[in-house]
Amino acid sequence: MVRRFESEETRRFRPMYWLMVILVIVLWVWAFKLYFDRYEYLHPEITWAVPGIDVELVKIRGVLLWKEALIPASAEGIVTYPQGTGPVRVARGSVVAKITSGKRVFEVKAYQQGYFVAALDGMEQSWRYSELWPGFQPLPENSPLSHLKDGLLVGKGVPVGKLIEQPQELRFIGYSRILGNMAEQIKNKKLRVKMDGVDTASTADIRVSTSSGNKVKLYITMPWFQPELVLSRKYVLIVEAGRTEGALVPQSSVITEGERLGVYMVRGSRVVFVPVKGKNIGNNMFIITEGVSVGDAVVEYASTAREGRIQLW
Repeated sequence: MVRRFESEETRRFRPMYWLMVILVIVLWVWAFKLYFDRYEYLHPEITWAVPGIDVELVKIRGVLLWKEALIPASAEGIVTYPQGTGPVRVARGSVVAKITSGKRVFEVKAYQQGYFVAALDGMEQSWRYSELWPGFQPLPENSPLSHLKDGLLVGKGVPVGKLIEQPQELRFIGYSRILGNMAEQIKNKKLRVKMDGVDTASTADIRVSTSSGNKVKLYITMPWFQPELVLSRKYVLIVEAGRTEGALVPQSSVITEGERLGVYMVRGSRVVFVPVKGKNIGNNMFIITEGVSVGDAVVEYASTAREGRIQLW
């Protein structure tokens, strides 16, 4: 049996050999990176500009006004509400409450058609335009409603609810900063208003307006009057203060090059940088008003793009 021995020189660490191995690995990594970078430049992800509309909404906090009348109990006794405590739409002559006194039952009828609600806040006689409009002081706080219910013992002449006559105009008073195109709307004595963010806009007539700097106080006739609105005198009015129409693209398609805002647009088999104007509208989307038209193809991720020839297929 013959033993083999490695020489001292063989077992010695050879730095030049390992340096070359590392260099080869680095060159391979660099080559792969160049390949994939070039592939990304030649095959960018493309998106198309679609029609977009951005609506600027302004919320105005204020109070509602309407005409109302207290409905008194016709006798002392236990009250019940045959149509519910409301708000409920009632016709003239409808029984809105019954008073049981011993063996007798007294009916309380609506003197006019309207919305009946068995709830009071104590401000039915004092909540008036003449008290709320003058000056620029903060609008008063209204008291919370005290809801009545079946089975209560009431005295003769004590209110068992109130009636908001219909038809009538619902009115609104509130303060707002002048934003968007509100100045033009106020000048025309019309406001584009919505019940909520997804509602289509309706027109509200401005009865009176008064300004102080960039702040305006508005007295408005509302274009709607749903029964549930009588449950609170507070209200937040949504005003459409402008619309921006343009081409909608992902926010990632927009980049700042130097001092220019733009996108990389696909023209034939080339990508070119195109300056644009527009604004971010949230949800990672950007609406372009100048520079790009609906249907134009742009690079989806502008940070990885550059001008030059590409291969779409």
